[in-house]
Amino acid sequence: MKIKRFLAPDIRQALQQVKEQLGPDAVILSNRKTDDGVEIVAARDFDVEIVDSVSKAPKPEAVSKTKPASKVRAGKVTPKPAFSAKGYSAVAEMGKRAGATPKSKASARDTKPVADRTRPAPKSKARIYKPEFPKVQSAESSQPGSLQDEPRQHPAGTQQEDALAVVRQELKQMRRLLDRHLPRDARQESLRDHPVPLALFRLLNEQGFSRSLAMSLAQQAGAEAEVEDALALVRRLLAERLPVMDDPLLDYGGIVALVGPTGVGKTTTIAKLAARFRLKHGPRQIALVTTDNYRIAAHEQLSTYARILGVPVRVAGNPDELQAIVRSFMDKKLVLIDTAGMSQRDLRLAEQFALLRDSRVAIETYLVLSAASQLPSLYEALDAFAGFQPKACILTKLDEAGVMGPVLSSLVERGLPAAFVTDGQQVPEDLHPARSDDLIARAFATLTADEHPPADVDFAFEGWVNHASV
Repeated sequence: MKIKRFLAPDIRQALQQVKEQLGPDAVILSNRKTDDGVEIVAARDFDVEIVDSVSKAPKPEAVSKTKPASKVRAGKVTPKPAFSAKGYSAVAEMGKRAGATPKSKASARDTKPVADRTRPAPKSKARIYKPEFPKVQSAESSQPGSLQDEPRQHPAGTQQEDALAVVRQELKQMRRLLDRHLPRDARQESLRDHPVPLALFRLLNEQGFSRSLAMSLAQQAGAEAEVEDALALVRRLLAERLPVMDDPLLDYGGIVALVGPTGVGKTTTIAKLAARFRLKHGPRQIALVTTDNYRIAAHEQLSTYARILGVPVRVAGNPDELQAIVRSFMDKKLVLIDTAGMSQRDLRLAEQFALLRDSRVAIETYLVLSAASQLPSLYEALDAFAGFQPKACILTKLDEAGVMGPVLSSLVERGLPAAFVTDGQQVPEDLHPARSDDLIARAFATLTADEHPPADVDFAFEGWVNHASV
């Protein structure tokens, strides 16, 4: 067994040195931070069976059998330190003892002269410093001059078992560390030989897709020989995973509330839905309601749309008013409720939730999301408005979105289906049913493999490697 210490500025370089000098089967014994970087102690040809054999080896005999009792005095007991980067030689000692001849019954620690392991103490009373482990009985409990009982007071087998337990625990930790870090080098070498997965990841990342979704798609489509073929496969895979629904709202109506953050276009979307429904069923089948009592002149925009469409509009300030208004519109096929736009961090969001919940009316909610939002904001909105239990979402401002990756990633990872999309301000022309093929085509409209051929892939883009190996 060969044990060696490695120093490097960071863990990656240290592990690379371990791999180059001791091979891929090396075992990390310990690691610690230093002023100059990190220190790793590793071993080659290390076998846990050697450590296990130590526990089965014959127990060392009493010290009194090797030295006269009169020459040994009670002294300080110095325990072996726990397994660490500085004490890795303990493993080497165990290996030597396991391979020793049967004649050598004493432990490696007992092979040293007794004088080196004991320190004279005052004759009046022996002082014993109790180590953290192993547990050693006090010298005061033994009879003076009788060291025949010492093996029972300081059982070597118990000490070895405690030490072996510590060694095994550290070995498990070091192997987990080895499994996490060493495969990164092998994976990166594989990516250099097969750069298509990394090229896909980079392309998807530039389009705003989340790291986890981009990694998953790149791994599934990375077997293709050309990046362009792999991109085509990515589009098909994404179409299968993107949740969309055929919503019958514009055919059969219902009682619907639109919820969502401020500025996503809820009021304009309500006008588009109402105008599209009016074209099919006439103005007598629609009613509009608003619960926005926070903004000055918040009802003006919705009232303007209602006047243009020729449909009634009401304002509800509390659950009882909302219940009474909805019941007064029971003869309508479609009742659209516009809620106050609030940030997902606004504490008043709970008031809006209570308003709909306590109205005792079966209301379906749709979450309105802006496709121009960034991925963290989309995640926050989906989590904050999950309490409304939205049936589906409506994606707005597709025409303003620079990339479609964030909104598509949020839907795939949260599983909320898209029912409608809007891509402009025209009412009702810019409202469309959600189609996965259309959304993906828009996302990949400006993306071509020629922009980033495999030969130009930047392999320093190691975030994918780090993420994939965890």
